[in-house]
Amino acid sequence: MNISIFGLGYVGCVGMGCLSSQGHKIIGVDVSDKKVELINQGVPTIVEKDIDKLIMDGHKKGMVSATKDFVKAVHSSDISFICVGTPSSDNGHLDLTYIMKTAEQIGEALKEKTGFHVVVIRSTVFPGTNEKVGQLIADISGKEIDKDYAIVSNPEFLREGTAVNDYLNPPLTVIGSSSEKAVDIMKQVYEWSSAPVEIV
Repeated sequence: MNISIFGLGYVGCVGMGCLSSQGHKIIGVDVSDKKVELINQGVPTIVEKDIDKLIMDGHKKGMVSATKDFVKAVHSSDISFICVGTPSSDNGHLDLTYIMKTAEQIGEALKEKTGFHVVVIRSTVFPGTNEKVGQLIADISGKEIDKDYAIVSNPEFLREGTAVNDYLNPPLTVIGSSSEKAVDIMKQVYEWSSAPVEIV
């Protein structure tokens, strides 16, 4: 499948390398010129066991690339993974600024896109965030949720030092969405995995 990944930090870079190794074509999106440049040279944006080989292999095969052009990324993919940071504030609350900014960008891109699009939240978020993201995208794009696009929750279980192995050998895969079509598409994304799939 053609997949865009928003945020090329730890979660996004690992996802790019692992998903491309399973035959998916990945286009990464980031505001950082340096991160985009690194990926387009076949170099990972993080230091992590085995990720350098996966990114270089994906680069050589034409399966990974990166851009700052979010419209191009959405238009050239069927699924968008949101992997941007949600840093904790001083009082311990998660800052969802980057999540909402990414949702705005996806909404803008979907204005002119035809075909069903799946938006996957991989970042750590509060309960209820999916609904807010879905509504924001609807407001900006003019599209209808679960008809023109869908929101999916797909949390990650990665540990630093073993993230690639964790991604490729998860204890389970959690998929949550109000759209059966989106759930079916996500099952196809992970059909290579032997881990049980839990639909929530």
